[in-house]
Amino acid sequence: MKRILGTLSTVLFFVGLVFYIIMLFGNDNLLLSNVILSAIGFVLALFAEKGVYKKIGLIGNGLILLIAIIIPFIVTTFFWNTP
Repeated sequence: MKRILGTLSTVLFFVGLVFYIIMLFGNDNLLLSNVILSAIGFVLALFAEKGVYKKIGLIGNGLILLIAIIIPFIVTTFFWNTP
């Protein structure tokens, strides 16, 4: 069961990566689905069996969440705060 979680996490990372690339070309509707898929993939990777798929899921989904949520939050909060 844990092996399936790692594989599913990796698949969700690649789907989220494709959604993020499509979003960069102008379709902003996919951002929410991208973040949801990456968050689910990250949580699944936490419970997965140790191995390559777990590492891909953790690092990949973590990077997507970092780029899509954390960096824009930091920029808008601390650097772009003038009215």
